[in-house]
Amino acid sequence: MFKASILRASLAIGTLIYATGAVAAQLNIDENTSLFDAIEDYQFQMESELLASGKNYHMAYGIAGIAGAKGSTAYVTSVNTAYQFALAQAYAQLASELGAEMISAETSVNVTSTGGPAEALVADCEERHQAAKQDAEAKESFVDVVKGAIRSLSSSDEEKAVKSKLDSVIECSATTDRRLITDVVSRAVNDSFSGARIVQSVIHQGQIGVIIGLSTDTAEVAGILSSQQSSAKPNPAAKTEIQQWVRTQLDAQAGSVLGLVGSRMTKLSNGEWAIIGFGIAPASERSASNVMNSSRTQSERKISETNAIRELARFSNMAIAHKLDQSTKDDTKHSVKRLIEDGSDTVSQLQESVVISQLEQAYKTQATLRLKGASKIYAKKYSDDGSGVDFYLTAYAWSPSMLSAAQQFRAAGNAAFDKGKSGGANIGASTQGKATGSTRSAPVISEDW
Repeated sequence: MFKASILRASLAIGTLIYATGAVAAQLNIDENTSLFDAIEDYQFQMESELLASGKNYHMAYGIAGIAGAKGSTAYVTSVNTAYQFALAQAYAQLASELGAEMISAETSVNVTSTGGPAEALVADCEERHQAAKQDAEAKESFVDVVKGAIRSLSSSDEEKAVKSKLDSVIECSATTDRRLITDVVSRAVNDSFSGARIVQSVIHQGQIGVIIGLSTDTAEVAGILSSQQSSAKPNPAAKTEIQQWVRTQLDAQAGSVLGLVGSRMTKLSNGEWAIIGFGIAPASERSASNVMNSSRTQSERKISETNAIRELARFSNMAIAHKLDQSTKDDTKHSVKRLIEDGSDTVSQLQESVVISQLEQAYKTQATLRLKGASKIYAKKYSDDGSGVDFYLTAYAWSPSMLSAAQQFRAAGNAAFDKGKSGGANIGASTQGKATGSTRSAPVISEDW
């Protein structure tokens, strides 16, 4: 059983090094480093090293806070939703840098200046105060008068004195000069990408960070997945190789295994790519009912499976719509104030400044895929000491060889069924069906990248 405390103990040196094919990348997630800084450094280093090795990758990242309380099932669910948010940010960044973005900007400036002495603006302060008081009294209803009389009779001498003082205070103000600046910027992008692989996902300081990478190689693999093309030279050990690779990823995951979400890629011994989707789901406490325990366990495991298999659809193609509205208000006012109280008449001047910025963003993603030949290749319940939660981790995988194996098995079964229906002397003889549909070779690349 995985213990997060053991993994975290290995982070004391502050830097983890992961070998990915010919690339060695460093992800610094020590306690003194923010996740933003760590991921940006990691992304820049990955892009540079890959480019030096002849692999042109475009990367983007997103970071989202985990809202659920540690120790609760809501924490695991929140990891899932935070991952989706961070993923949407990364796709929006890709769309902004590689696609067409609509940008609009508008700035307005209003300036008011008053000439002459400022005191002149409050010269009629007494008249305005008296007019406002008479207007309020004229609008006061008979019921309000009665209520006021009752309150007056029941009020203490101290309350009456305060009310009398307030009635005797005359105060007014006027704006002499004002500068109002309003700035509004809007951005909108709609795009879709095929083959964006998860380069790294990690939980650190209550946040989850996700880096995605896109290249011509990954886009080609996404095309093979989308069109469901089988392998010209199937690898019979595809599942076994993928399962071994998953165990390696579990050992190499930075921080908690809870952060191992999303899709990954690895190359098999025959040179074809395999796409693996990881999904998690909370494992709730057991109840007193064995019947309900069984039903709940099945449901939670199914959620984990669904979260894993959806990653294959996301890798194949995901549409992103992102809208951003940014507004800033800078309001500076100079005013004059007059206060008449107990025979004293005071005129003062003051300046007020209010600066407010607001940012609103909306994201929407969508992915669809008609999938054949995918299989669950890993499923296990874990306990994470760092967050105090139990969770299920599931991995689903697809490769051209896995599709070929599924097609051949299905064709053999159908042929055997038809032969059984027709009867004959050769009932029970071995029949090997052949896969149908288009066949092509997956791209063969000498490194994992």
